[in-house]
Amino acid sequence: MRILMCGAGRLTRELLKMLGSGWKVTIIDKTEKAVKTACSIFPNVVETFVEDAASPVVLERAGMAAHDYVLALTSDDESNLAVARQAVDAGVKHVLSIVRDPENLDRFQALDIRLIPTESLPANSILHYLQDPGIQVTPLVSGDANLFEVDAADHFRIVGRPATAFNGKNYRLAGIIRGGELVFPDDSLVIASDDRLVVLGRPDVFKTFCALIECGNPHFPLAFGQELLLALPAGTYSDMSKLLNKGLYLAQNTRVNRATVLCPGEECGVDALTKDWPPTIALSVRRIEEGSVLDAVREVYEKGKFGLVVVPPLESSFLRQFGKPRLIGLAHDLACPVLVARFTIPYERILVPFNGTTRAERALSIAVDIARQLECSITVAVVEEPEIISGEEEGKDTERIISRVRELSHIHKTPLEEVVRRGNPVKELVKLSGTHDLLIVGSTSTDAGIFATNVGEHVAEKATCSVLIVAG
Repeated sequence: MRILMCGAGRLTRELLKMLGSGWKVTIIDKTEKAVKTACSIFPNVVETFVEDAASPVVLERAGMAAHDYVLALTSDDESNLAVARQAVDAGVKHVLSIVRDPENLDRFQALDIRLIPTESLPANSILHYLQDPGIQVTPLVSGDANLFEVDAADHFRIVGRPATAFNGKNYRLAGIIRGGELVFPDDSLVIASDDRLVVLGRPDVFKTFCALIECGNPHFPLAFGQELLLALPAGTYSDMSKLLNKGLYLAQNTRVNRATVLCPGEECGVDALTKDWPPTIALSVRRIEEGSVLDAVREVYEKGKFGLVVVPPLESSFLRQFGKPRLIGLAHDLACPVLVARFTIPYERILVPFNGTTRAERALSIAVDIARQLECSITVAVVEEPEIISGEEEGKDTERIISRVRELSHIHKTPLEEVVRRGNPVKELVKLSGTHDLLIVGSTSTDAGIFATNVGEHVAEKATCSVLIVAG
């Protein structure tokens, strides 16, 4: 096959690197150096012209009409338009041109040839990256359609619904990547939270698409459930009042519209405490007649749709630290975060320990969600352990973790203050908790060895601010 390339710039050079041996290439470019560079890349360049590709005389000498393909790849739209027009007039079957200025697109489209609008495509890609880097957008070659890729998430309204319900006037769900396999949606397929959605739509449908999946809208705690569960301590009236006020603070500053209070039967003075509870947030009270408060939480949780469980700090002791972690264990038993409340409201500063794991990223994502609703700042803490424990690679790992923090800051469009400490993670985080109102910790395990404590449990017990445990 014979191909005439008008222009020997970067695009031409990249194309030549990918061409197979079955092509015979003619190149026209004003610059001798560019022509020589192109020839050094591809051995099957049969003829070259260091002249103006838009010239009818040059194109005739190059035998344009005898080529199977003519590519207008110069840096000038007027030259490309001239080449394309002459190729069409000469009866060349396959003509392609790049278009650098979107305002010239209509003139090229009148030739009915294949077009690549090079300026608008990068601009759109940059725009989509700035809007939501989590969505991969691939413009199709004609420029009049885009292919979107986005990971589904628990809070998406479309999760749990039939795939066919996702289709709109300007977009279609073209496929789903599930378990590494491409699945074509049909009437029986239901969208799951770990799917990657492949959507075909018009270029201007990005905003509509983003609205559908609620890009940027806070979802905590509604992504886990619609209700709040408060476990009041057996103790003084003052502590019960403070915890109830904390629950009211959270409910009023998120979109929770129901709350359930658990309290010890004989000590439950909730009736008096709740007289000022706003009528817009439905409140119900359940009394704990027997067993521990944590057992009662597990029992009630199974009967509701709770998005957040609030419990008081538990008593700690030297022997307790070697036993099964109670708070972390509770968070892993439930399908929603657990807040160990220490009455540090309002929340103004959030602390997130970060080690680069998936669970830490989930904790940071929730911190961003809460910060947007409560107008808080976020500090991300990276704690390096001493070399005797971690080895010499710890420093390099910290650089990688900090790099990821900055990437997540861009993804979430949220400034993140970075703090790097060195030493025992529990001690360092407990120190930092003194200057923050809420610490959010991701937990991947309930494991605790005979001589080692669960770090998350120890932080939850020792921190001086409230601690939100995100498990799973």
